[in-house]
Amino acid sequence: MKLDHEKSNLYSIQLDPSLLNPQGVMKPQAYQALYCALAEQHLSVHDAGSDKTLEYGVAWVLISLSVDVFKPTVAPGILQAKTWKSGRKGPYFMRDFIFYTKEGDVCFRGTSYSVLLNLETRKICRDKNIPFFSLTADEAPLTLGHPTWKHAYGQKDDPIDSDLVLRSHRKVENSFLDLLGHVNNIRYAEFVYDAMTGNELERLKSLCRMEVYFAAELRQSDSFTVSAAEESNRLFFRGSKDGSGEISFDLVFYM
Repeated sequence: MKLDHEKSNLYSIQLDPSLLNPQGVMKPQAYQALYCALAEQHLSVHDAGSDKTLEYGVAWVLISLSVDVFKPTVAPGILQAKTWKSGRKGPYFMRDFIFYTKEGDVCFRGTSYSVLLNLETRKICRDKNIPFFSLTADEAPLTLGHPTWKHAYGQKDDPIDSDLVLRSHRKVENSFLDLLGHVNNIRYAEFVYDAMTGNELERLKSLCRMEVYFAAELRQSDSFTVSAAEESNRLFFRGSKDGSGEISFDLVFYM
């Protein structure tokens, strides 16, 4: 299976007003929602979307997303976007993307890392007989990205763990779950957005980069906490499962 000439595909993706705050600044979840809409539409065009992967008992699962932001304040409406594969490292599939305003300016761009999840075992699928493993490319990633928090920050001992302050305590609601039976990736950014202070929300207008790392699924009946820490020009948010303390997700804002 090959996905050739991907850059020739330009898509119109709707930026819904609900993804903007009262100041017209994109909410953190907007970047994920727009990317996911683009990726699903593009992969479906190339017979590699959710309908096809489910035939093999697997599904694309986002592991991390790194976004360089150029215009955090934008009007609702149609954005133009394109995406293409930029390689594969082990089980991680890299995909690049760019979103443009209606004036043709770059709104944001980024690189994602995804895996194929075996829906029966809930583990990463490594079966090379599944045709999607041939989706490779020679392109270098468009922007600096890493699959996991440890890959990104290279720390054996977590540099922010001792600085984290509890912001909120949540439980997984029925509406959070998607077709795969876990909390949809867009919801994680919503959890962070709900936990932000007024000052932090104000600073989103100067957001220049966002990174999201997914470490462990949140599923029905799970409860979790969202904690935060600040370091220089960065804001860190972490979601941890109750009981085990297992890290579910990390999100980093660069202002």
